[in-house]
Amino acid sequence: MTDTPRNDIQPSVQHALGEIEGFAHSVLRYGQGRIPDAIFLESRLRHGVYGQRQDGVHMMRSKQPLGLITPAQLDAMADLTERWTAGTAHLTTRQDIQIHFIGLEQTAEVMRVFTRAAGTFREACGNVVRNVTAPPVSGVLPDEPFDVTSHGLALARFLLAHPDGQSLGRKFKVQVAGTRERRWNLAAIHDVGATALLRNGERGFEVRVGGGLGAVPHPAQILYDWIPAAELLPLTLAVLRVFAREGEKEKRARARLKFLVARLGLESLRALVEAERALLPEDPRWTAHLDEALPDRPLSPPGHSWPVPRDREEAAWLRTNVIRQRQTGYAAVVVRVPSGDLTPTQLRGLAALARTHTGDTWRIGVDQSLVLRFVPTDRLSAVRDALSALGLGLPRAGLLGDTVTCPGADTCKLGITTPRSVARELQPVLDRLALHARLERLRIHVSGCPNSCAQHQLADIGLFGASRSVDGVAAPHFVMLLGGEADGRGPGLKPGDGLGMSVIKLPARRVPEAVEALLDAYLEGSEAPERFPEWVRRVGRRSLMDLLKPFRDLASPDRAPDLYREFGKADAPFAVRRGVGECAGEVVDAVDLLLAEADGQVERALEALHGGEDEAQIRALALMSFEVAGQALLRLDGPHDPTQTATADRFRETWYQAGRIYEGVGHTWLAALQETEPVSADRLRRLVEESRLFVEEAHSIVGRARSPLATA
Repeated sequence: MTDTPRNDIQPSVQHALGEIEGFAHSVLRYGQGRIPDAIFLESRLRHGVYGQRQDGVHMMRSKQPLGLITPAQLDAMADLTERWTAGTAHLTTRQDIQIHFIGLEQTAEVMRVFTRAAGTFREACGNVVRNVTAPPVSGVLPDEPFDVTSHGLALARFLLAHPDGQSLGRKFKVQVAGTRERRWNLAAIHDVGATALLRNGERGFEVRVGGGLGAVPHPAQILYDWIPAAELLPLTLAVLRVFAREGEKEKRARARLKFLVARLGLESLRALVEAERALLPEDPRWTAHLDEALPDRPLSPPGHSWPVPRDREEAAWLRTNVIRQRQTGYAAVVVRVPSGDLTPTQLRGLAALARTHTGDTWRIGVDQSLVLRFVPTDRLSAVRDALSALGLGLPRAGLLGDTVTCPGADTCKLGITTPRSVARELQPVLDRLALHARLERLRIHVSGCPNSCAQHQLADIGLFGASRSVDGVAAPHFVMLLGGEADGRGPGLKPGDGLGMSVIKLPARRVPEAVEALLDAYLEGSEAPERFPEWVRRVGRRSLMDLLKPFRDLASPDRAPDLYREFGKADAPFAVRRGVGECAGEVVDAVDLLLAEADGQVERALEALHGGEDEAQIRALALMSFEVAGQALLRLDGPHDPTQTATADRFRETWYQAGRIYEGVGHTWLAALQETEPVSADRLRRLVEESRLFVEEAHSIVGRARSPLATA
């Protein structure tokens, strides 16, 4: 085993900082009108920078593999939140963390701060492989065949900036799970979902493909009921390559893998994946993680006792927020984070708490909770006291009253309504109802639009933002879905039957009383052990609609003006203001992104040359210009993984020696690589000029290749 476990996915901090400098330069060039909008948009998204509905500011989303976030990263996020945002960081249902209201000119410095804490914003947005998720309790539940942490981290590192993920029609989402427990395993809603299995004592995975929520949910289908653990990385790569080649590129609304699976059928997709897998050259990264140390290293020995509750609140917290680990003497603490929002003080307090009690990372949950593992059982009361001091000691984490919300129209261009305002108004109702034992474990998720950022289809009660108008005046509404299962698969049901059924559209201000009436009806009309989703399916949509109809009516604006306002905005008229969503950006060929990056490297080299900067820095920038332009040329022949074959070696073989590039230009890069430092000032000047000519020649070659005359 290696001695030092890794939680990061960046190849190195220094490498990442170099990429950030390139992005900072792109921001300047974009401001000067020297980069096309579509190319800059996709580049910005791939650096985790997403436009908000407020002009001139942006949301930045970090990429936290498996939801792991270290104390150093929490401190860095606290600094960023305090310095540049409106005061909170937001935990997402993709196990990432977002900060809002960042000016474009500030984004590079935000990246630098987080990168120095071994974090990254790379590929948290855009048409790429998004964050690889996993249950935050991986490795500590009694029923798990094995801990998937090392497998998930290896997959996240392997897929970050992978060449095969650079020309996708839409995003690509992956989950790796060690448990089938419904609260944690969401393989059914991912493009690739892998669940740990043992077969004759050998570690492996069941693999599902084609899952996704969005406005049109598709449950994932089983591609393989078992593959060896060593096949997880290459098989996922094979699926990714098929999606990149065969997936929709023009019609954005149908460009996810789920639509490709529906079009081809599972058997045809499997044949394509197996053919692609057979073409992959062996890669040591596929199996290196199998001998890697896991990041969990308890700070203290196990506890020898379980705390005696000091009051009713602590008893509820121990019952609902604490999980006994498979490791004797340790427990995992699930922290309730209201609406997923954390202040700088809370972020720093959480970092200090981990350093004091566990020495471990926190893990973000898909329900916007935080999980701290390997807490010695005799320290549980001390941990709760520390959490309570931060305002985070409430019971029922992930249960009734801990409502999952997205930011909605507060910041998102696609948001119709504001889910947080509804969650606040629901809170007193839910706090009362949660005292009923049969209701305590119900979940409510609220999205600001149909696009499922809060995963409303998976909740017992799901709501998504909508509107309705009377006499030309719009009123905020929510569509209510009922009976969703945590993973979209009800026990004994066909795939998809576990998703919440759409029942009724209600004015936003009637939602709390409608929820109260609905849950009172469930208590009166059912008996244990019938769960809420089972009751919903038994009663049926028509009866549920009749029950909720009294809350549906929308009087005219002059008779009921409050119904035309959102909670907390009594003086602000409601209006649907939806911009153009940036979730997927635009489909931009990886060749164009590489050429734009090469242009930027050349300009930086020229500026460094004429600014009298360090000779080594100038030479490095010039060589990087050659490298990136060379990658663009290689990309014309298909994806090239520079970790497998050096770009220059591949260029020499397939372009220079094959006579596909003008010899005088192609030779300049290969000759420069043979030179040793230092070089004369005149040679340095010529090197920069040669790199500029090489990039221009690459542009010309790409242009000719795309010309209709090229295939005439």
